[in-house]
Amino acid sequence: MILHLVWLIPALLFMALFLLEPRRLLNAYLFLIVLILFAFIMAGFFVVQLSLWDKQTAILILIGGLLLIPLSVLLSTIYLLFNGKQMITFEGRRLANLLSLFYGLAILITLALHFFGGYFLIRKITELLDSLLIYGSFIYLSYVAYGIFYNLFPLTYQPDYIIVLGSGLIGDKVPPLLAQRLDKGLFYYEKFGKQPTIIVSGGQGSDEAISEAQAMSRYLLDKGLASDKLLLEAHSTTTLENLTFSRKIIGETQDTPPRFLVVTNSFHSLRAGIYMRKLKLKGRSVGAKTAFYYLPSAWIRETAGLVLMYWKWHAVILGLTLLSWLHSFFFYPFIDSQKNLINYGITSISKIVVIFFASMNTNGLTAFSSVVILDLFGNYLVSKLIIPQINSARISKRFLRPR
Repeated sequence: MILHLVWLIPALLFMALFLLEPRRLLNAYLFLIVLILFAFIMAGFFVVQLSLWDKQTAILILIGGLLLIPLSVLLSTIYLLFNGKQMITFEGRRLANLLSLFYGLAILITLALHFFGGYFLIRKITELLDSLLIYGSFIYLSYVAYGIFYNLFPLTYQPDYIIVLGSGLIGDKVPPLLAQRLDKGLFYYEKFGKQPTIIVSGGQGSDEAISEAQAMSRYLLDKGLASDKLLLEAHSTTTLENLTFSRKIIGETQDTPPRFLVVTNSFHSLRAGIYMRKLKLKGRSVGAKTAFYYLPSAWIRETAGLVLMYWKWHAVILGLTLLSWLHSFFFYPFIDSQKNLINYGITSISKIVVIFFASMNTNGLTAFSSVVILDLFGNYLVSKLIIPQINSARISKRFLRPR
């Protein structure tokens, strides 16, 4: 019974961290781990309880549940490919619109390579691709799952300022994606008794007739917003600049730090919230609804953006993955299974040490160098110290064995 409650440990940790600071990226990873553990433990508990009454039905349900894993991968791949075609049809052939198509093709190619596992080189390449896809998919799904949860969590304070982030214009007109953000900003403005001041933030792109802030202000004024409740920030080109420049417009005239509500689209609210935390802005971000077909590519783009924000962590983890793969490719085929097992154990311990070291170190190059040094040290221990001791023990037992 206690085993069924294992998921509560990460769940309680997640809730504590979330209540302390919801704009923390670690929350996303913990949230997905909690969901996965809860799903597996509850499914296992259900099957075990059912087996006490009807073993055949329990076995069928267990097999069906296991088949859901490859089936979900296959259906997800098909949808990503279909969504890629949708994005090309509705949004054009820009690189940002092809991300779901590329993701689907990557999964499809990796699945196809499994049918050629008899060839050593292809098998090893497939193992590397599997590792990268599993890691990338975990990161992607954690951001999506937590992003949805983050957006659904109710707003518990009245903001002093509502910052609406800009996006691309069509000429000098507000497109539907940006209109959804502005409507969401107006919704909260009216919800809090028309007390907050709205800041529209966005500069002018090379293909835009006016700045995004100007187009957004026109839209809001046409909707009936009072001009004295509107501020323009028309110089920013990135989310970080949106928030930095908007904060400068307000100045430091207030005795207490103002509370902000940053309005963007659902797929972008998590990253906007993390930027708010970096800039020490009090408040949170919320996301407006987005057309469903647009979400897969948008979430992939956001995942890439969040990975770049914390690239040192990901560089260390991917470095460990690549290092393990290189060992298996060049070294493990030529050693016996016992040495293989011990070597994996030693290097795994060294990698845990490296991950801890990386968490204490801000220099990505130093952390990655430590991976290499500790990994080589692990191999040295295996080949020069541990294996000879095992062989010596074997010989001693052989001669001491009674005849």
